Amino acid sequence: MSKSKGFLIAGLAILVIAVVYLISIIEWNMVEEEIGLTREAEKEPLLAASLFLESYQKDLTTITTPESFFKDGTITLSKDSSLLIDEAALVEYDGIIPALVTWVKQGGHLVYTLSPRREQLDLEYNDVIALSEITVIDAEEIAFRESVLETPVSNGMITDDDHSFSVHLAHRFTFENCAGLDIAKKDSEATLICEMGVNDGYITFLPSINAISNDGLRHLDHGEYLLWLIGKNNKLVYLPSTQSTSWAVLLWQWSWQVVLLTFLLSLLLMWQLSMRLGLAVEPSKHAKNLFAKHIEAVGNFLFKYQHHDVLKNALLIDLVNAVEKRHPKYKQLNLNEQASLISSLTGKSTSDIYLLLSEPLPEDENQRIKFIKLFKELRNLL
Repeated sequence: MSKSKGFLIAGLAILVIAVVYLISIIEWNMVEEEIGLTREAEKEPLLAASLFLESYQKDLTTITTPESFFKDGTITLSKDSSLLIDEAALVEYDGIIPALVTWVKQGGHLVYTLSPRREQLDLEYNDVIALSEITVIDAEEIAFRESVLETPVSNGMITDDDHSFSVHLAHRFTFENCAGLDIAKKDSEATLICEMGVNDGYITFLPSINAISNDGLRHLDHGEYLLWLIGKNNKLVYLPSTQSTSWAVLLWQWSWQVVLLTFLLSLLLMWQLSMRLGLAVEPSKHAKNLFAKHIEAVGNFLFKYQHHDVLKNALLIDLVNAVEKRHPKYKQLNLNEQASLISSLTGKSTSDIYLLLSEPLPEDENQRIKFIKLFKELRNLL
């Protein structure tokens, strides 16, 4: 084995030993990274709630067809079911409001979730709200979920028979005149949840569904909150709203001041551009006028100011310059010879050419135009 090969093997061995040593002294830590919701969870907002209730032998079903819960003007759910309804769905099913009132009075449990579109859909006053005589008002401080990755601060405490738990309830509205159990916001007298009995049944009014959605269940004690909502029933049936608000309406609801300001700034920008660039006018059109019109205009102008001799001399000079390029001794010829020469070069009548060379411009306007036009024809032919 050569000496250089030995050094190469020794160098590789040292490198391997160094890498193994570095790996052995590194402290490895496992880090979990939040990657958001799966595609299945994005399609089904209550997937986590459904899986959670399964572990307690309870069932959560999302309604996809009206026939599965509402038929012939009657709610067909069993009395051991709790119906979780998005308020906006009330306008999507004809006759559902009186059916809900009857079902609750007969012993049903309705979980009534307020919709952020309630004003737009004219749902401030309906028979379900009137049944409980509850009042819905705008919250003094609106609570939104800023990020699903951050644990929200508890704003409500629910006390059950055996224990109590903290929740965070996102809300745009609160309740007043609750005649039953009310859950107040921490450090405030505003009511976030109202549950009250109606004949043989009862209604639970919620400000939003956020706390038991896929984003909400991962924080605080929202699992216990979900179990508290369903109570002793074994089934929770969810009726979502199938209609979404247009982006323009959502933007207006978010901040009508920003929309109005943007509109006014757009108008101001358009006005500024119109002042700098000028008013919008029809572009000029380049139309070709007949040569006779130019001749007529020039002739009329020169005759009007007694400059017909100037026009005749200008035409002759132009013609002479063109002929001299073809016959340098043109000026030495007499008028008859000049007319014959131009006729032979252009093919025009000798007599007409002689009149052009010898006679002044005609007084008649039409004849004068023909006279000048013939000059130009000869010039072009030469």
